[in-house]
Order: sequence, then C-alpha cells, then structure tokens
Amino acid sequence: MPELPEVEVLRCNLEPLLVGKRISDFQVLKPRVVRPESPQQLENGVAGCSIKGVGRKGKFLWLDLAKARSRTTFHLTIHLGMTGRLFVQDSGDPLPGHTAAVLGLGRKRLVFRDPRSFGRVTLETDSLDQLGVDALSDEFLVERLRDALAITGQAVKVRLMDQRHIAGLGNIYVCEVLHLARVSPFEAASKLPLGKVKALHQAIRNTLQKQVELGLKLKLDFAGEGKSDGLFYFGSASTQAPQSRERFRVYGREGEACPTCGSKIVRAEQSKRGTFFCPQCQQRE
Repeated sequence: MPELPEVEVLRCNLEPLLVGKRISDFQVLKPRVVRPESPQQLENGVAGCSIKGVGRKGKFLWLDLAKARSRTTFHLTIHLGMTGRLFVQDSGDPLPGHTAAVLGLGRKRLVFRDPRSFGRVTLETDSLDQLGVDALSDEFLVERLRDALAITGQAVKVRLMDQRHIAGLGNIYVCEVLHLARVSPFEAASKLPLGKVKALHQAIRNTLQKQVELGLKLKLDFAGEGKSDGLFYFGSASTQAPQSRERFRVYGREGEACPTCGSKIVRAEQSKRGTFFCPQCQQRE
C-alpha cells in the first residue's frame, strides 16, 4: 500500500496536470470503488466541475472541485487502497486493464486503475474527518505525538500505524522511523520517555521528507505500463537509470547487516504485520 511519501509524490505529479481542467464526464467500470454513493450520483455531482486544486492528508488524495460560477469548493476524495494507480492519459489511448473509474477532461482523462478494487472514490469526507494529524503538517508537533502515545496500552509500532491519531504512516515507514530513533517496535507507547518521543518525532519528519524529496527526483511509472520493479511503489519508468533505487534501513532486509551497528536485522510478526528491526539498536527500555 502506498504511504504518505508515495501519495505526496503522486499529488505533486498530478497537480500541474489537473488544475484548471473541467470534468466532462465520469465513468465507473468497477462499481465497488464508488461508495457509499452510486456511480450515477457521483457522476451527477462532478460533471461540469472545474478542478481547483489537488490535496492530500495521510494516504488520502482529493480534488478540490467547483461548480460553474461558484466560489465554493468541495472534495472528490480518492484512496488508492492496496494496488491503486492514478494517472493522466490522452483520451484516445486505450484504457488499461483493471481500470476502475475515469474522469473525462476533454482531450485528456484521469484514470483510476485498481486491480484488487480496494481503493475508493467518494464525495463524502467522513474518512478525512476521522484522520489524525498529518505527519508532515505544521500541526504535527512533539506534543501531538506525545499525547497520541500517552493514552494507550498498545505497542509503539501499532499506535503509530493508527490513522486516527497520526495520518500517513504505514508498515514500511514505521519500521524505518523506529530504527532511526532507536526505539523498539514492541515498547509500550505510553512508557516512552520524552527524549525518545522527541527522537521519534524528528525521525518521522526527517524520514518522510527525505523520501518525498527522493520520489520527486525519480522517473516513476505512475500508470504501471511496464513490469514493475517496485521502486517507490509505482516502479521505474522505462528511462529510469538502473542505479537509482529506493533504499531502506531495515524494511525488507531480514538477515542483512544493520546500517548502524552491523548486527543482523530481524523480522518478526506483530499484529499480523511483518516488523523489521535491529535487536541491538532497538532494545526495550
């Protein structure tokens, strides 16, 4: 599943392609991705609207839409789910397999492709309203992280993945930030001393920002046209230099040397998810 950095890179890619465009029509090929509205209700709601902006919170994207001669905007919210792709193509090009929905934009169209159909397109904002603070927003302060960790009996890794408290972190980047902050993923969140909370806050901000900057430098295959190599979720574009690839400190590196101390990285199951960590650097308090 794409996490905050991948969705932010996608937002940055889409914004200059979409802002100012008018939606001529909306087609649904996989009704499952439109909920709770019916496809017809969604088409009636967005047809004729202009796109004023592209926003993001956590792992959610939205298009800011406005009706003709209206200054009031509303959201068309999109979640990519596990396998979603969102990209612009010429309207005359053939639609790729697994296309779930299409926004007509005149000579262009915005294609939502979702092989597993776990994604979602909606005009409702309930999902956005339920999110906690975005992990890259100015509102994500040390105090917000401290408060989110203090009121739970959960392990710190499990708590960080709860989107109701901090939005945008998933399994990959939680493993990464915990290693950088030298915090055990199994530590009780409420028992972290303030010094560790501060280190964790800095690790979250630094890691996410670094990954966004990396993603913006790469030539990525947003449409998924070629065989994906998994680079930054989207995979490399055909022109991507082979030596440019995403690097993780611990995620997916079971048995490899820890970049900090040289000990072997371990994989363990935690809340039915794979957790990668260094038992030497990330000892429990």
